[in-house]
Amino acid sequence: MTEPSAVTESALDPICGKTIDPSQSKHSSKDEKGVHYFCSEACQRQYDAADKKEKKGIWARYTERLKNTHCTRTPPECR
Repeated sequence: MTEPSAVTESALDPICGKTIDPSQSKHSSKDEKGVHYFCSEACQRQYDAADKKEKKGIWARYTERLKNTHCTRTPPECR
C-alpha cells in the first residue's frame, strides 16, 4: 500500500502573482480579507501602502490570476 502524496499549500502574491509557500514566506500582512503572503518586502510594502481603491484593483487582478491556476480545490467551473 502506498502513502498518499502530501498536498502542499500555496498562495499567490497579490502584487506580482508569484506562487508562494506560506510556510516559507518571510513577508505577510493581515487585513479584513485575511493574511496575505508576499515574495518580497517590496511587494509587501506596495500592498501595505495602497489605499482602499488601489487594493480593489489589486484584488481584481489577484482573482483573475486565481482563475488561471490549476488548484485542485477550485472547482473547474470557477477557473
